[in-house]
Amino acid sequence: MATAPSVESFFDRNGPLSRVVEAYEHRPAQSRMAQAVWEAIGRSVPLLAEAGTGTGKTFAYLVPALLSGKKTVVSTATKALQDQILGHDIPFLQRHFFPKLRMKVLKGRRNYLCLRRYHEFSYQPSFFNREEAASFQKLRSWATQTRSGDRAEVDLFPEDAPLWGELTASGDQCLGSQCPHHEECFVQKNRAEAARADLLVVNHHLFFASLSVEGEGAWDLLSSFEVFVFDEAHRLEDVAALYFGLEFSSYQVLETLRDLQRAAALPKAPAELRTRVAGTGDHLSRKLWDLHQVLVEGAGKRGGRVRLDPSRLGKPFQTIGADLVESLRDLAAFLESHGSLAPAVDLARGRLSALAQNLEMLSAQEDPHLTYWYEASPVRKSFTLHATPLEVAPILSERVFSRTGAVILTSATLATAQQGRPSFHFIRDRLGVPAEAMEKIFASPFDFSRQALLYLPQPFPAPQDRRFCQAVAAEARAVLERTQGRALFLFTSYRNMHEVHQRLVADGALPYPILCQGERPKRALLADFKKQLHSVLLATYSFWEGIDVPGEALSCVLIDKLPFEVPDDPITAARLEILKRSGENAFYRYQVPRAVLLLKQGIGRLIRSRTDRGLVVLFDCRLTTKPYGRVFLQSLPSIPVIRRLSDFPPDFL
Repeated sequence: MATAPSVESFFDRNGPLSRVVEAYEHRPAQSRMAQAVWEAIGRSVPLLAEAGTGTGKTFAYLVPALLSGKKTVVSTATKALQDQILGHDIPFLQRHFFPKLRMKVLKGRRNYLCLRRYHEFSYQPSFFNREEAASFQKLRSWATQTRSGDRAEVDLFPEDAPLWGELTASGDQCLGSQCPHHEECFVQKNRAEAARADLLVVNHHLFFASLSVEGEGAWDLLSSFEVFVFDEAHRLEDVAALYFGLEFSSYQVLETLRDLQRAAALPKAPAELRTRVAGTGDHLSRKLWDLHQVLVEGAGKRGGRVRLDPSRLGKPFQTIGADLVESLRDLAAFLESHGSLAPAVDLARGRLSALAQNLEMLSAQEDPHLTYWYEASPVRKSFTLHATPLEVAPILSERVFSRTGAVILTSATLATAQQGRPSFHFIRDRLGVPAEAMEKIFASPFDFSRQALLYLPQPFPAPQDRRFCQAVAAEARAVLERTQGRALFLFTSYRNMHEVHQRLVADGALPYPILCQGERPKRALLADFKKQLHSVLLATYSFWEGIDVPGEALSCVLIDKLPFEVPDDPITAARLEILKRSGENAFYRYQVPRAVLLLKQGIGRLIRSRTDRGLVVLFDCRLTTKPYGRVFLQSLPSIPVIRRLSDFPPDFL
């Protein structure tokens, strides 16, 4: 194991890194963060490390982890960061300093071709259209040659293509050692390679999906590592909550039925199985559609997550739900009474029983530690019922912090202002971080007082004022004329985004390309934005973080409102209710800190290098008219504030 000075000297002006990086720039904050990570690894304690934009946090945790010689897992929230780590940072360190490093990226099961399901589908293929059939023919050629089975090797399907779902296996579809293709299994091969790795890269979803099913292969693999780095750690609470509850979806039922239908179509399958699966399958499909209609009607005009309230959904929900539970159990009992027909049939029987149990529990809603909600898509004609933990802190405390070695939590946004000073209290509380954890804040090396301006137009209509969007569009037009476009316009709602977009486009006053989320896929929009130098991109929450556009293409970030979560979102509402019942001020304890962290992320899109200069525009007058506005301003970098556009220096950009 290396000595501490070697970690410190690695980043020195004349250190090893300086000799291989052209025009190397020593960053003291990066060196200090590397020292803190080294200490946390040596002491096997957690570390909370907020690293401002430009700190170089990836190298600051990778270098000490690699020098320690301990097996390390790095988990990210966004694909953009994972691509940067895998495409640049690790190859660079491997090439220059760690030539013997064994690195592996591990993905979820759904990213890999399942040979059993592929061969079963090939025996009895079914396609939605000709394009799908043509894609499958190309895939057959790839399937005979691929060594990894990773769908990223072939660009044949959209992310959510139904056909790919037929060719890959979830954990409860996998036959394990009973599978005739077990020795060739791509998932098993990738896990075997991952077990031999010194450095394993995953995403938060895979980590918590694995953690939620202990004893399953992926978690057994992850638990053999000694250092865990969670980059973009501000996302952990929301991701973890998805994996420690219950779920019942129309897709899960229909997928299980398709598996049974495929097994029933095999030559050795008894005719009775074909008849029963076909009959019960038709009945279940009709009942799923009926339940979908009830849920869509119950959601009304609201999109996204809706509270699952059986009393409000009425008798149809209870009746259809009970029928589904009974039908699922009857089919499972039929399969069990016919003995072991085939491993795939046994597996499907277990899934039917589990789905029946989940639906029964979701309808009964007897666990006070869960909040119940659903999503129903009129377009896709599908629905999912969820039960999500109200708090993940006890789960993370028991399953992550009390079992593993060093846990490094890092992000550009972890701290919020408390009594005028940066504090980790909120993130500690939400994630169950133990008292012995180290806390460090590493300020950005960028000079925000020189490189940025914050424009708070005053006077300005309040967000609830019906004239708000009209005023936003008018003021934005004036701002964009000054900045010559080159702007990312972030919104807290689709409604505001569409209204402002419509107003900006309607009069044709701006001579710049105006791009809007939803017009094209996210990657294509970003590519257009970077390519068209004076363009303006309007977007909602998925663009608030993980976007990196250095240079002149992005010189202005406009934000319509403070990004408070919608209080009637079922998960948010349940978390607020818990705090209120315990006598807490839920708004200040939960809503304000959450909004602060997201605002910091949004503003963080602007300055990405020492040479960048830019303007932040916030149209929300509550920053200066409400007492909590101070918490937001105190949590941001020290950016000079202007309140009139005429105060914006013409030569600033």
